[in-house]
Amino acid sequence: MKKNIPNIITSMNLLLGWTSIYFAYLAEIELAIGAILLASVFDYFDGFAARKLNVQSALGTQLDSFADLITFGIAPAVIVFSVSSLSLLFVEKQMEFWLFLILGFIPLLGAIRLARFNTFKDESPFFIGLPIPAFALITISLTWTYLEYSSWMVNIDNYQVFLPLTIVLISFLMVSKWKFLSLKVKNLNFKPNKLIYMWLISSIICLVLLIIFGNTFLILPIVLFLYLSFSLINNFIS
Repeated sequence: MKKNIPNIITSMNLLLGWTSIYFAYLAEIELAIGAILLASVFDYFDGFAARKLNVQSALGTQLDSFADLITFGIAPAVIVFSVSSLSLLFVEKQMEFWLFLILGFIPLLGAIRLARFNTFKDESPFFIGLPIPAFALITISLTWTYLEYSSWMVNIDNYQVFLPLTIVLISFLMVSKWKFLSLKVKNLNFKPNKLIYMWLISSIICLVLLIIFGNTFLILPIVLFLYLSFSLINNFIS
């Protein structure tokens, strides 16, 4: 039974991704986003459980990749498609098709990222390429921000294309050779983990300020923006 615990947790991740797709299809965007957020918790704990119980397996690795592709690759793309297709810009079915096709780069690049991660063993303390769960969190945070502020952008020509095009461009970071911060640290010493500490401290400061000023919905977008910023800084200073 013990060896199946991580796979059960991974299965919850997959089912939540499937649930997110269902809610996105119904244009219940908040529920679709919530399902991905909950799935990201299960995604963290399946690997944690496997390591703690010492039951890592090839089956678990492959199942985790399939779950991640559905939850963090396909589901975010469907959410962005659903949000974008609701706008007047994509009333025409032909434009809707091209939008759907372009957003197909997200699961495609996500699959390449996962395949590379499974086959390329690297002892680096960093991720090579943006991890697909991080990409999904960035996608849903940008989508949430877009929904909150879209009424402010109505006077900008073709503002509706900003979200899908931005998300597709960010998805190419998954197959880049850039290094991204990893929280799977070997020790808590400051020097080898200084960028992680700087990111966490900056995030806590922003969290406190956002709570004070009542803009808590911006917490996730800002924390992820800081993650990208410190990761990119690391590529230039290392």
